[in-house]
Amino acid sequence: MISIFSIGILFLSCKPAQQVVVKEKDHYEVVFKSQIGGKKEKSTQVIKNYEEFNALITALNIGEESFGKLLAIDLEKHDLVACFLGEKNTGGYDIEVADVLFTETTAQIILKEITPEKNDLVTNAFTSPYLFVLVPKNKTILVN
Repeated sequence: MISIFSIGILFLSCKPAQQVVVKEKDHYEVVFKSQIGGKKEKSTQVIKNYEEFNALITALNIGEESFGKLLAIDLEKHDLVACFLGEKNTGGYDIEVADVLFTETTAQIILKEITPEKNDLVTNAFTSPYLFVLVPKNKTILVN
């Protein structure tokens, strides 16, 4: 005969089938952000090594001061996710990280696109906002 106590122990020892999503804001960092010089098309790029990193930095023509700060990134411990909003015909557009959700195997980056309101005064120049986010290595990276 199975007692209620035994059923309780059995229930508590079962593991859930789904991974629990935990917010871990301390485990990501926005390390660079710019309004100009990004890619023409909306896209994301995951940089896993220094060769890819150097190619990206060279293609974006990042200034010397910012380039020096970016050289401190440790790609042995982190992956760099470059998020591009694409080319826009005026100022007033921006891209931000709304949140990053982690599981044991994934890092889901949730982006927020900012657009100017209809009557906002904006710069009359092409912009192409983008940012770089560092996340722990060995995670599958999803960007929304």
